[in-house]
Amino acid sequence: MAKDKEKKEKKEKKKDDAAAEEAAPAAAAEEAPAPTPSAPAHKKPVGNVFALFKQNQIQEFKEAFTMMDNDRDGILGSDDLSNIFQQIGREADPKVVKEMLAECAEKLNFTHFLTLFGEKLHGQDSETCLADAFKLFDEEKTGQLHEEYVKDLLTNVGDQFNKDEIKQVWKEAPIEGGKFDYVKFVRLIKRGKEEE
Repeated sequence: MAKDKEKKEKKEKKKDDAAAEEAAPAAAAEEAPAPTPSAPAHKKPVGNVFALFKQNQIQEFKEAFTMMDNDRDGILGSDDLSNIFQQIGREADPKVVKEMLAECAEKLNFTHFLTLFGEKLHGQDSETCLADAFKLFDEEKTGQLHEEYVKDLLTNVGDQFNKDEIKQVWKEAPIEGGKFDYVKFVRLIKRGKEEE
């Protein structure tokens, strides 16, 4: 009798899992365009980039992306970008095209395309840009800065922080042994707290 009950519970669990698997793609399809088979899996979370835009804006970006994707492989490559330059009557400098593609850490599929526009339009700097800004102050290139040095910079240079703002930053800042780990801090800013 106990075995029959276990079998029944397993069957019900399988049904629930199957229903959840069917519902998840349907919900995702409503929120986002279907991914292309050649698009790679994400290596880092990009957040919900679709939440940054209204549905009609996403559709316009999708149309623009489709117009640029001449080979229809779902990824913008150097040939695609070179063709865009030609369409507007300019010669594509390979160095410029390479730099444009380097802004995206992975292949430039629609989600990454939308992420780049989201960052540019919403005034967000990339993870690399933020890390590079901290590196300017890291003469030893260790990925860490002395805590007191960072506090001094924040309170005396540029847009100066007050004591409350410093306290707020320091609540979340990765500091160990008097060293501010700016690599972890940039990751925290861009990706949020990640589960260990």
